[in-house]
Amino acid sequence: MISIEERQSSSMTDPKIKLLEGVKCIEQILAPCGFQFQFRGEGKGAGGYFAWGEFVREDRRIELHFRYSLGLIRYHVGNHSASHESYMKELGVWDQCRYPGFSENYLDAFEDLAHDIALAEDFLTGAAEVLKRAAATEAILTADQMRQDMARYVGDVRNLESLKVRFHEGRYRDVVAIAAELKYPERMCATERRMVEMAKKRAGAGNSPTSSRFARFLQKLRS
Repeated sequence: MISIEERQSSSMTDPKIKLLEGVKCIEQILAPCGFQFQFRGEGKGAGGYFAWGEFVREDRRIELHFRYSLGLIRYHVGNHSASHESYMKELGVWDQCRYPGFSENYLDAFEDLAHDIALAEDFLTGAAEVLKRAAATEAILTADQMRQDMARYVGDVRNLESLKVRFHEGRYRDVVAIAAELKYPERMCATERRMVEMAKKRAGAGNSPTSSRFARFLQKLRS
C-alpha cells in the first residue's frame, strides 16, 4: 500500500516530470534557435502542486507553468512581456493557433504550443518588435481594466454609504434599489447585508422588478 508520504511525494513530482517531458516537444522548435530550457521550481499553491520553467536565450524568455496541464505561457524580451494570446493576436496568427486545445492528453498542449511558437519568427529570429507592441497593448488594456474596476469599486463605496443613510432614514425601497445596483455585492460586510435584508422585508416590495432583481442578488450572495 502506498503511504500518505509517498502519495504526497508523487503529487509533488508529477508536475515537474510532466513539464520536463512536455518541453521536449517544444525543444525541437526552440533549440535550433539557441534557446535552452531552465527548470525554475516546483511547489504547492492554492490550486495544488505546480512546476515551472523557461526557455532562455540572452534577454529572451518563454515562461511555462504546469499544474494539472500546461497553463500560463508568457513571452519576454528585456523588460517587455506579453501573454501567449496577446502576442499571437498582435502577430495576426491567432486564427491559426492551436494552444490551448483543451485535450485530455497533457502532451498535446505542448505540441500545440510548439506549433504556435513556430509562427513567431519575430521572437525566434527577428527583432521582437511585434512582441514589444503586444506588451504595450496588453499593459494599456490591463491599466484600463484596473481603472474601470477601481471606478466601479469607488462607486460601490459611495453607494454603500448612501445605502446606510437611506436605511436610517427609513427609505427601505431606496436601500433595496441601491443594493441591487452594486457592482461588487460580495464585498458587503455582514452588517450591510443584514440592513439590506431588513430593508427588503420592511419595504414590502412584493413582486416589483426591483425586488425580483434583488432576490436574484441575494441568491447569488448565498450560493
